[in-house]
Amino acid sequence: MTDTPPGRVEKFFAVVLPALRRAGYAEYGSQVRLQDATGMSPGTASRLVRGKTIPDIKFFPALAQVLDMSPLELLVLAGHFPPSALQSQQTLSETNQSQVGSEGITPESAADRLGFQDEVRRAVFLGVVESLKNTKPEDDANEDSGGAAAQM
Repeated sequence: MTDTPPGRVEKFFAVVLPALRRAGYAEYGSQVRLQDATGMSPGTASRLVRGKTIPDIKFFPALAQVLDMSPLELLVLAGHFPPSALQSQQTLSETNQSQVGSEGITPESAADRLGFQDEVRRAVFLGVVESLKNTKPEDDANEDSGGAAAQM
């Protein structure tokens, strides 16, 4: 689950809940399909479709695909990135640049290119990148399972 400032939750769900309905995830039985499509646990999917809690960002890529949105849009709606991050996204044709022969991008250079100059946003971004690099697919299956005590 994600801690967000007041107002962010409402903004997130004002966009996500109608998108879930448009994508066919509002009718009876659709929650199981949402779990299958995103890898969310039943509890996480339930809280999402009821507009209670923004899911962990590890689900944003799959959720974005289900909603026909970009993961960055979800990150902005959830308050993890400033709205200006969306404006900084340009296609190669818009910038008239080629990636052929270019160097790999580091998380630090990505933070620079996205305009994260203050220490807090930069640290959050770099932390998210690091946690995504270290996430194993099998870790997602145990999400919302109740912890070690519940598994005994």
